[in-house]
Amino acid sequence: MFYPFLVADPRSGLHYRLTDTGLAELSLAPKAQEWVPGRVIAEEPHPVWQESLANAPVETMSAVSAALEGLVLATADLRVPSAGAMGDSRAGRHLDALIALWRKLGDALPEGLAAVRHVLDLPHGRFLDPLPVVEGSLDPHAPAAMKALYGRLKDEFGAVAAPAEGRAAREWARLNALQGGVAEAAIEAGPKDDSLAFYGLRDVAACADFAAARARALIESGIPAREIAVLASGDPRQIARAFAEQGVPISGLPASLPERDIVGETALQLALAKRTPTPAMVLASLALSPLMPWSAQTGRDLAESIMNGDFRGDVLSPTQAHKDLWTDMRASAGSLAQLRFLIDRICERIAQGNEVRARLSIPPGEGSPDWEAILRGIQIASPSSPDPERNLEGVSLWSAHETPWRQCRHLIITDFTDGRYPTRPRANPLFLDSEITAIRTTTGLQLRGRAEGLAESLFLFDQQLQAVAESVTFLVPWRDLSGVRQQPSAGLSLVARAISDVEEAHDLILDLSRLPPGDWPVAHHRLPPLPESDELPEALSFPGLDLLALRRKDDGTSKPQSPSRLETLLVSPLAWLLDEVGAGDMSWSAEELDVMAKGNIAHDVFEHVFLKDQPLPEPAALTAAVAEAYDRALTRHAGFLRSASWEMERSGLEREILQAALRWREHLLALGAKIIGNEIWLAGEAHGINLHGKADAILELPDGTLLVVDHKKSGTSARRRRMEAGWDLQAGLYRDMLARPIRRDGDGMDPLIGRQVGIAYHLMNDGGLLTSGHVPAEGSPARDMGDAVNDAAVAMLAERLAQLGAGRVVLNTSADEGFFKKEAGFTPYALTDGSTLVTAFIRQIEEV
Repeated sequence: MFYPFLVADPRSGLHYRLTDTGLAELSLAPKAQEWVPGRVIAEEPHPVWQESLANAPVETMSAVSAALEGLVLATADLRVPSAGAMGDSRAGRHLDALIALWRKLGDALPEGLAAVRHVLDLPHGRFLDPLPVVEGSLDPHAPAAMKALYGRLKDEFGAVAAPAEGRAAREWARLNALQGGVAEAAIEAGPKDDSLAFYGLRDVAACADFAAARARALIESGIPAREIAVLASGDPRQIARAFAEQGVPISGLPASLPERDIVGETALQLALAKRTPTPAMVLASLALSPLMPWSAQTGRDLAESIMNGDFRGDVLSPTQAHKDLWTDMRASAGSLAQLRFLIDRICERIAQGNEVRARLSIPPGEGSPDWEAILRGIQIASPSSPDPERNLEGVSLWSAHETPWRQCRHLIITDFTDGRYPTRPRANPLFLDSEITAIRTTTGLQLRGRAEGLAESLFLFDQQLQAVAESVTFLVPWRDLSGVRQQPSAGLSLVARAISDVEEAHDLILDLSRLPPGDWPVAHHRLPPLPESDELPEALSFPGLDLLALRRKDDGTSKPQSPSRLETLLVSPLAWLLDEVGAGDMSWSAEELDVMAKGNIAHDVFEHVFLKDQPLPEPAALTAAVAEAYDRALTRHAGFLRSASWEMERSGLEREILQAALRWREHLLALGAKIIGNEIWLAGEAHGINLHGKADAILELPDGTLLVVDHKKSGTSARRRRMEAGWDLQAGLYRDMLARPIRRDGDGMDPLIGRQVGIAYHLMNDGGLLTSGHVPAEGSPARDMGDAVNDAAVAMLAERLAQLGAGRVVLNTSADEGFFKKEAGFTPYALTDGSTLVTAFIRQIEEV
């Protein structure tokens, strides 16, 4: 809990901020009861949020809990207020629901507030030591409970005088101009000076490194560490790491850094693993859990195999007990008895299993599990850390959400990004601002809305700047640690008003991420200079190595190439090589309904509703068949779509596939085509290499011509541009396989050999049908694209294959992406979305 005022030590006279532990110890407060509103919200849903809880349980519990904490802080005595004062209105119903929830929680209060209520009720003379407050230190925007605490301490122990007020910075400094209030209507502008500095860096880790280096440089110049402050929001891990590496002491870090609730996370993941469909990422997270009995490296290997679609857990085979545990973890539970049995067996064999089992509230009896109730009942504690440890001599660590706990000469703000300084105000999750005003007028409860939030955040920013005597360094991390782009704080525009001759506030930032560390204002790292990198060669050379035989079958013969692999070779030989040696991109993330997932589902449905040698179904029968096949396809390719949160996407994709199927039926009727092959494997020789691949469909036309069809879950225009440019490749390779087949027993290719063959692309999104090698009759839905659809692609493929034959892997240049997009008419995904290794080895050339 943040205490928005200062108290004074009666012996040393030091002014400091209270902590939960300190207040509890001085007042001999009893141990606080557990505050678990989420559990009560889940067990007894109130009608006000019952529907929201069913649709989004985690988000709803978070929003309601936040609103309840706001209500608690809005009371001056931390007691449940009376209900019904607002009457029968939306605000009244929501307020009554929060009050009822608080009443069900009994005497429990949010963290830190139990000691505050104890002090408010404590008779005078019971404190172990006097605790006078500092006059005028109370934040005017403090919640009612904190104002009441300030008044209670002042009433018994009195107040000591605060330091003389005034602008700390020297009179003509730009910082001095800001210390009158960053949001003041009139701020005197002047030339930029050394009291304000603005630097942009790659991310928050780089900002922490720079802040530590800057602090060290100041200390080496004679500034005591206690006169330097660092301002940051959120997790202090990066600050702690960077300052430890520089050997700079820091005051204000917690005794131990925040830790995740591994027990709670594992309990949640186990429950999700028992409910079908199980997201692959849940199993991967379990594989990586530190509670598992296998090594960390084994867990990483297992997680990688899971995210690549292999759930068997073969990496655990050397230890039968581990393999048996994995079998139990993978198994789903269809009944309460089965769920209890599996969870009990698993928890017996993992670390802290008893604690994990205690988090899983599984009701007795039989029947199917109520998964939503079970999942809602699992409590995961937010990362928490003990009170900060403060000393007199270290660099001060300030929190972005608190007023400074002591003055400084130099301040370094490590994360001056959008949403902070000032903090972006948030709406109350249950009440409109107009309702908050009405509640305040009717009941006296000081609930907070966006206006109060903005006023408080501006006050905090002012207090932080006013506590600095000489300079403020603003650091802007351009990206967060997940790589998401960030914008500078809105406060930059407020600060820029103090500086003259600035057209755009953004111009104040010196982007250090584009400068070598040697040119930075302070040494970033004390490392020897890196050697200058050599220019990339035109190609990597592997003399004497058969690059087309890197992948081999069990019998030692080389594996054939597929059309998709050759398309990758066309775009980027290096990307192709990395795939051949198993060094492709191994990053993984949560499942999503991307283009590939949609394509796999759509192909699966078409395979099972348009059957070989069968008459085409009537529209009504086709609609029913699509629904049934779609349901099975979800099981095979995207089980996550079955969850309630994906209902809109699931329904939308089914509509798209049904429309595509109905259009395809009309196309088949108009062509008079018969389906003689469906998802059929073809093998053959072309361009001097062996090929294999699966054709989506093979049609027999009335004149005996075969049409090899490739279904694409995309629109017509992009494919048409590519074919017109002569850069299409895949479908033509299937035709080549039929022209020079490699046969095997039972391959089903007998009806396909020796026939005239054309190719076609069916574009599912809009029903386009583009052909080559077959001239459709007048009135046909097909559009003939001519015979030159792959001339340019085949020419480049031949060039690439010749280069591989000579042991050369030509590297891409910076002009390639633009060439493929503009000239060839397609997006080169091997360059745009491929491995970072491919990007790292792109040769920079001057484009003409």
